[in-house]
Amino acid sequence: MPTPTAPERGLLRLLIVYFLAWGLLPGLLVESLPLDVVEGVYWGQEWQWGYYKHPPLPAWVLYLFERALGDVGPFVLSQLCIALTLFCVWHIGCRTLDRPRAAFGVLALMGVYFFTWPTIEFNHNVAQMPIWAAAVLLFHRGITHWRHTDWLLLGLVSGLGLLTKYSYIMLLAAMFLWLVVQPSLRAGLLKLQPWAGVLLMGLVFLPHLLWLVEHDFLPFSYAAARSEAAAATESRWLGPLKFLLVQLVDHLPLLILLLLAGFWRRRCWQAPLASSAFLFWIGLMPALLTALGALLTGAGTRDMWGAPMWNLSGLMLAALMPAAVLAQYWRRLCWVFTGFLGVLTVLMVLFVGFKDQIRDKPSRTGWPDAALANGLQQQWQQRSACPLSLVAGDYWLAETVAINLSPRAAAIPDADFTLAPWADAERLRRQGGLLIWASGDRRWQQALPEAGHWDAEGELMLPWPRLPEREPLAVQWRLWLPEGRCDD
Repeated sequence: MPTPTAPERGLLRLLIVYFLAWGLLPGLLVESLPLDVVEGVYWGQEWQWGYYKHPPLPAWVLYLFERALGDVGPFVLSQLCIALTLFCVWHIGCRTLDRPRAAFGVLALMGVYFFTWPTIEFNHNVAQMPIWAAAVLLFHRGITHWRHTDWLLLGLVSGLGLLTKYSYIMLLAAMFLWLVVQPSLRAGLLKLQPWAGVLLMGLVFLPHLLWLVEHDFLPFSYAAARSEAAAATESRWLGPLKFLLVQLVDHLPLLILLLLAGFWRRRCWQAPLASSAFLFWIGLMPALLTALGALLTGAGTRDMWGAPMWNLSGLMLAALMPAAVLAQYWRRLCWVFTGFLGVLTVLMVLFVGFKDQIRDKPSRTGWPDAALANGLQQQWQQRSACPLSLVAGDYWLAETVAINLSPRAAAIPDADFTLAPWADAERLRRQGGLLIWASGDRRWQQALPEAGHWDAEGELMLPWPRLPEREPLAVQWRLWLPEGRCDD
């Protein structure tokens, strides 16, 4: 690889400082992990081929990072995903445009909302981003060189993409349509290389497919319910239009930064480069297909579905910039983006570390999770020498307690065995378990009738770590002791 130029070295230094700050500081500031992270960790520790909301890959990886690095791990993983995405975008830009434009394509993404603020909380949308970008890079290599290796790697990455989130299929559709609409590539559909990749993708996805069949396609039922809820609040036409408009709004920080850097002048723009047709097709088609699918089916959309779809936004803009103008404005661009990322980092620190005090309201990252788990474990240990291995109840409480026990327990969110295939009534009777809910919530009084009459119940009250003057957290608990000897 050629030696990095001075502008590229400056960009690299900026990104290293940014990723270190966003990867390390949140984990040191939080009292408890965010909701999606807690959910992913408790899924991951069960090592299932699927979960009731999503495919399994992000939960597996998240669990490994959290176990290895503690509370810092999920935040490091999130920023690693963004860094890998930018690495792939850099190579895509070098292949389709040139190195200066590739560098701008990387820098510009830091002005897109999806690449900054939402990455505080690792979830399946963040996990998709490097896979999506890697697939685009491998697809371009595949249609350029037609090597078996590239297509097999694309098949492997695509299998992992489907194990991350089902919306990855929109990228597959965009790539397939590109092969169809390009006369020079259409004949490639008859070659062995793409179908070898498809076969490998199917093999990677097969274990999850078998899990779906065994569990009555549970994630699709969940997705349909959320889609119906979204569709019920908006018209058939308004939903897709709103989805596309929100994607544009998520690019407003980037557009404002460009204006501040001086790109409001007409001479700063040109007709798209001929080599950029691939970028515009792959960069825009997934979002358009998502909106079209919602329009045709009447299904609802979620704005964050667009998170992985915009890794080519910077390169599309770069294709509209004359090389001389980009070189002239590069230093100013770097200063503008440095200032923006610096301010954003300060806001992130205030948000993660002090939002409870600022809003005078407890947040998910300000819960007394360790104290709550310790208090409940003491109640259990006073009555049983066996480990507490099952925690059911309100999904947030059950999940956060389960992953903070020592040793960790399995969670049964909403006390619903359908959502926790690793547990059932027989296991609950054999090993015993704990039910937990917020005091005053009467919904849980009749939960878990399969377990029979409980052995003890009570209430636990704990101060909020960041708001000790507020009324304490009050939770009620109920436990069932194991039948017979402890399980090995």
